[in-house]
Amino acid sequence: MRAQPFRLLGTAPRSETPDTELCLPMVLTVGRLRRRTAGRRARRDASVAASVAWFTGAGLAVTLALALLTGVLARRAGVEQGTRSFENLARVTAATLTPALDGDPGLPPGPTADLRTHVDALVKAGPVVAVRVRSSSGQVLWADDRSVVGRTDALPADARRALRTGSVASLAADPGDPGVVAGHSSGRVLVAWVGVEDVHGTPLLVEFHESYTEVTDLAQRTWMRFAPAALGALALLQVLQVPLAWRLASNLRRSRQSEDALLQAAVDASDAERRRIAGEVHDHTVQDLTALAFEIDAAQMRGAPRNAEDAELLERTAQGVRRTVEDLRSLLVALIPARGGFRGGLLPALQVLAQELTRSGIRVTVRADDARDLPGPTAALLYRCAQEALRNVVTHSRATSVEVAVTQDQGVATMEIEDDGQGFDERRLAERAAAGHVGLRALGELLVDVGGSLTLSSAPGEGTQLVATVPLATAAVTAGAAR
Repeated sequence: MRAQPFRLLGTAPRSETPDTELCLPMVLTVGRLRRRTAGRRARRDASVAASVAWFTGAGLAVTLALALLTGVLARRAGVEQGTRSFENLARVTAATLTPALDGDPGLPPGPTADLRTHVDALVKAGPVVAVRVRSSSGQVLWADDRSVVGRTDALPADARRALRTGSVASLAADPGDPGVVAGHSSGRVLVAWVGVEDVHGTPLLVEFHESYTEVTDLAQRTWMRFAPAALGALALLQVLQVPLAWRLASNLRRSRQSEDALLQAAVDASDAERRRIAGEVHDHTVQDLTALAFEIDAAQMRGAPRNAEDAELLERTAQGVRRTVEDLRSLLVALIPARGGFRGGLLPALQVLAQELTRSGIRVTVRADDARDLPGPTAALLYRCAQEALRNVVTHSRATSVEVAVTQDQGVATMEIEDDGQGFDERRLAERAAAGHVGLRALGELLVDVGGSLTLSSAPGEGTQLVATVPLATAAVTAGAAR
């Protein structure tokens, strides 16, 4: 059966943590945080500046995007406005030219001589650059450019609709487009068709050309009317956001500093309480038990017991008291390590733990070359994980060998501890938690608090693997100089 990971460690919200866990003292000793140095403050100021710079850059990008979008929309609105204006001009002008479209009823309809007078005045006044009169078949009956008179071109769908309904239609076209532009017109033009009838009721198309630059110039003028107000408002908003962003980032930094101070106060209080308890145990309980052991030894030396059973009882009692004293002293060392912390690195500390397991008949392999240069806080967290895991190996696993490996990669330290013991399943883990064995769960919550993780993989008969990860920078900031 393949070992399955139990991702239950350190994942429960604080509000859901059982009361038995809340009552547990923090076993991991934590030293004083040293984060109020000038270098730390400088890094935090740089962090605030970087955050504000990122915010400002994002704001500028959004501002430029809005400015571009505003320009596109304003240009589109200007083009639509210019097109509608030209259509209105064409409609009104066609109405004034209709009386000049008169001819002999027996001949094809055509313009009179007065039409050129009207058109010359219209072209001279602008913005119209060309005028043509077409029949329903698309033949040019009259044009200000005589070179295109008599040509027949297929009418676009918009032109046919205008001819049929007597309405106006327009189309942007380039020189050479069939049925739209011909003659001496150059450049892109806006063409408008107006459906009219001459005095005999014959449908005709009056075609007007306007240079497309007139439309784009109008669009540009429309944009320039909106640009100062739009860009000014966006620029003002950006200017106002920078100090606000700086203030928010500074407030967030101060909030984090306050949280760190509260954490440090809690750590100091916990450290002081553990030392007080350890001092009382050492000064009273350990001393009393030591004195009791001496008294038992003295009783054995003052005279022989009345029988062998009494002698054996005294010997067992003396040995038991001495073992208890040694256990208490070991507990005190684990509870309050030397103030020097992990000056020798994590590797020597792990080797000491391995020696303790070796005396219990368990073969231990330690591979922790990457642990030599770990920061003190990270080494302390990993050491505490190893301490708890190896204690469980001795107590519960029935293992014959254990492998301990420590690696670090991309700012994360990882410890893997694997044994060949009897393993367990989720039911067994739940039973142990219900019985109050929550050491690993408490460690898991601590690692999660500093951005790490603690994962168990086990199955009955398959041994157990523990994997603990600790981000180096996060542990240094949040957990303090743990020992």
